[in-house]
Amino acid sequence: MHNVWILLRREYLERVRSRSFIIFTVLMPAIMAGSVLVPAKIAEMSSGGEKRIVIVANDPQLGAAVGHELGNSKTNSDPDVGQSELQPTLYTIQVDTDTSDAERDLLAQQVNEGKITGFLWLSDEALANHKVVYSTKEAADFDQSRELHNAIRTAVTRHRLAQKGMSGPELDSLLTPITLKTVRPEKGKPGASNTTIFVTAFAMVVLLYAVVMIYGLAVMRSVIEEKSTRIMEVLLSSATSKQLLAGKILGVGAVGLTQILVWVIFAGLFSVPGLLAAKSFLGEVHLSIFAVAAFAVFFLLGYLLYSAMYAAIGAMVNSDQEAQQVQWPAMMPIVIAVFLMSAVIQHPNSAMAFWLSIVPFFAPILMLVRVLIETPPLWQIALCIALMLATIYGLLVLSSRIYRVGILMYGKRPTLPELRRWLKYAG
Repeated sequence: MHNVWILLRREYLERVRSRSFIIFTVLMPAIMAGSVLVPAKIAEMSSGGEKRIVIVANDPQLGAAVGHELGNSKTNSDPDVGQSELQPTLYTIQVDTDTSDAERDLLAQQVNEGKITGFLWLSDEALANHKVVYSTKEAADFDQSRELHNAIRTAVTRHRLAQKGMSGPELDSLLTPITLKTVRPEKGKPGASNTTIFVTAFAMVVLLYAVVMIYGLAVMRSVIEEKSTRIMEVLLSSATSKQLLAGKILGVGAVGLTQILVWVIFAGLFSVPGLLAAKSFLGEVHLSIFAVAAFAVFFLLGYLLYSAMYAAIGAMVNSDQEAQQVQWPAMMPIVIAVFLMSAVIQHPNSAMAFWLSIVPFFAPILMLVRVLIETPPLWQIALCIALMLATIYGLLVLSSRIYRVGILMYGKRPTLPELRRWLKYAG
């Protein structure tokens, strides 16, 4: 155990003190912050201002109603989406009752000259055909198109119902949108949104997948590097192959956990000032202590499982090029688990979900998804963890045997019969 600790400390300090680790650890939060702040700043700079729109309609009351709805569009947003911090757009509306072709050509010329932002062709013929045209040079302004669509639909519906004799309060009650929110029932609580639960589960699975892949590959490359420089020949004189393998896996894993901890701290500091969309989402995230503990357990077990496989691959090959050709056995199970995730999310308590989630190579993702979506019985979780621990131990023994012989083998990549001879020799 003392040798494992020494090797773990060596692997950890060697990587943490490297310039690439420091640069990548600081650079990644900066890139993530920039990817959020820069588009938000651009949207804020481009938002607001005045838009001059001409509404061409045979009925001036309908044109005025559309203009009124368009002016109130910012206050009629979906309450689940949340209010935006962007500057509101001020609409200057002009109603035009001339629906002739000459008037259309004149308005098109004014749009091209920049005198007006656009014009809305809301003639009786357009309404009868259910085809309203908005002409503008701002073709990529999707927010404005959505606001125009909602304003036209509400105003036309209100206008037609008013012609049938419905009063203002009746119209307001009829046109008030009904929101539907799917939740998971909880005792004494309204429950979290199923969409929020799905997004949270997906985000945690992506984080687990990325970290396992990144640092599993780091273990493999570390073995290849030390094998090529023949450092292992010196280390084997004072430690066993199993100790070397355990120290390397735990050391690189500790580096990964350190990096994630730094990123979490950066993310916590970054999310404090004014990201309303993120705040509204995080406000609905209800992760129990059990779910967080499950994520930590399956994260560590998944890392140990795949790192042992990657270490064995690193001991088999002599270069990164060879490793890229033979690492697919370690990558395929986790990729398949990601593809199976949607089926497990839809039916978390089905027999299919149970059998798939207790397969050790799928469990880090699929059992975690089941815990986050709808916690399975504790005996299933315990069985899954027990199978993973047994598989990790078996892989550690198997990988250490390949490791023991492979790190001293140079030249061509071994075939399957040669691998069997390695295992027999190392046993």
